[in-house]
Amino acid sequence: MRVAVCGTVGSGKSSLLSCIIGEIPKISGILKVCGTKAYVSQSPWIQSGKIEENVLFGREMDREKYEKVLEACSLKKDLEVLPFGDQT
Repeated sequence: MRVAVCGTVGSGKSSLLSCIIGEIPKISGILKVCGTKAYVSQSPWIQSGKIEENVLFGREMDREKYEKVLEACSLKKDLEVLPFGDQT
C-alpha cells in the first residue's frame, strides 16, 4: 500500500512527515509504522562528482537497475545531450 499526504500550503504535511521519520517530536498520540518508510526532501542534495555517482549514491553498479532508474527519472534524454553523459 502507498499513501500520499496532500494538502494546502501550511497545512502540516511536512511536519507530519518529519514526525513520522523522527525529525521532530510528536506532541501527543501514537505513531505506528508497519513496513518501511521513505522520505524525499523538498530540497535536492547533490554530491560533487559524476551524475552516475549521484544516482548510485554509494551502491554497487547494477546496470539493469541503473538503466531503469534513469528511465523512471526521465534522465535519458538529458544525458544524451551532455558530451560525457552520466560521466559528467
